Amino acid sequence: MERLIFLFVDGCGVGRRDSDNPFFRAGCRFLPFWSGGMRLDDGTPLAAIDACLGIPGAPQSASGQTALFCGATAGEIGGRHRNGYPDLPLRRLVRERNLLSRLCRQGVAARYLNAYPAHERLFTSRHVRIEADGRLWFSGRFPERFKRMVSVTSCMLLASGQRPFSAADIRAGRALYQDYGNRSLFAQGLRLPEFTPVQAAAVLRGASRRFPFVLYEYFQTDVYAHRRGPEECAALVRDLDDLLGALLAGLDPGRDTLVLTSDHGNLEDLSLRGHTRNPVPFLAWGRHGARLRRSVRSISDVAPAILELYGQS
Repeated sequence: MERLIFLFVDGCGVGRRDSDNPFFRAGCRFLPFWSGGMRLDDGTPLAAIDACLGIPGAPQSASGQTALFCGATAGEIGGRHRNGYPDLPLRRLVRERNLLSRLCRQGVAARYLNAYPAHERLFTSRHVRIEADGRLWFSGRFPERFKRMVSVTSCMLLASGQRPFSAADIRAGRALYQDYGNRSLFAQGLRLPEFTPVQAAAVLRGASRRFPFVLYEYFQTDVYAHRRGPEECAALVRDLDDLLGALLAGLDPGRDTLVLTSDHGNLEDLSLRGHTRNPVPFLAWGRHGARLRRSVRSISDVAPAILELYGQS
């Protein structure tokens, strides 16, 4: 069985070689997302792939993630970018075609590694479901404030029948929060360990030994791009670079495959305050890295290329 870790890092494009690009500013070794970089120390090249899909305007999260995780084309997502959370047509696509569900239906133990601490019971079929037409059904216990915040990845989790990981799973080293260090959870009063990048990498590596396909979503990159200054953004990606370096050091390039990509540009150009039309990085490392790089030219190609590795089309 193939063994693949998919790191989805929100809001990261390929930028210029200048101080407005936090990846260059931080001197990243494993996230060299700038023109003239795009290569790891071991010689592994990174591709710059299209996130615009031929649609005018800046790419957005809901449509970009649907294209990324479902292999959906511009026509299939309605020929327009959609911000934030998926609307009814996009949810219908995610319900029918998302990568997690398709792998699970073929007997692959594919797992979304993100934990939903304090809310894991809400994101189950007892409290929220995606109907066949894409509508969301909620129980009376589902909080009103969350009803407009069901993301593409949450829809994937629901459609695949998975139960989110919990705070207990974080403590046991079985899962990660989207802010892998758990700092944002401390402010909420949750008693959780503060993971270093190296510790977070160990959680990812351990998960890949239990599940042949692991998906982890990190969206602090997009949050910081919208809200923080250059030094804070550089510090964020420096830690993320350390995580990726520790993860790669513990993987076997003859057995493991690691994929890292994004849904749209943003953090790579702090001279703008919004998403960019820049290409996004595509890192494919390890056993099937070269094969994946040959197959992927846009975010719509990523899911079909991964499915092909597991003998599907």
